[in-house]
Amino acid sequence: SHAFDNSSFDGGADGPIPQDPTNRNADWASSDSDIHNRVNIYGTYELPFGPGKAFLNSNSLLNRTVLGGWQLNGIFAGQSGLPFTVTTSGTATNTGASSSRANVVPGAAPYPAKKSVSEWFNPAAFSVPTAYNWGNSARNILRGPDEINLDSSAEKKFPITEGATLLFRMELFNTFNHPQLQIPAGVINASGVGSITATSNIARQMQFTLRLTF
Repeated sequence: SHAFDNSSFDGGADGPIPQDPTNRNADWASSDSDIHNRVNIYGTYELPFGPGKAFLNSNSLLNRTVLGGWQLNGIFAGQSGLPFTVTTSGTATNTGASSSRANVVPGAAPYPAKKSVSEWFNPAAFSVPTAYNWGNSARNILRGPDEINLDSSAEKKFPITEGATLLFRMELFNTFNHPQLQIPAGVINASGVGSITATSNIARQMQFTLRLTF
């Protein structure tokens, strides 16, 4: 998908929207919430162990109560990064605006050879606009990091009587403890420009549940 607009009004780092009130077309670009690609996959798999299964299928106490009846579940989500705008702190346009977009340096690569949290984009590819001029870089010209996440669980049913079952469930949120990086600092004449200093998710969490059905 691809979403376009000329004013997302998200309170983010785009500066005044539009940058130039007399030229709204200059702000026509990818929406602040534009996500080009996203995939969600859910899967569940019952392990082939225990009575009635392919392996360890004898009706022994060990197979019934410990080895058999396990089920694995997972939810995977992945998406491409959100766009962001390279701006300046303050403006020389004499319009009273608090900021404007940066200028593009001709011939300079916007991204380094290898993106990292210390340099996600190349600050040298942008410059502060000259006096009485708006920045000529497009709105939302760059993209932040992709996001991926896996939540998983394992559960087992313990038959107690013919009409009663105890379910044990272990859940892992952010299974691989993978950080979701926020977009980098994009104010070209401020400290830390191009670096990423925060995440948008939490570290791995675990929880255990027991449920009696009768």
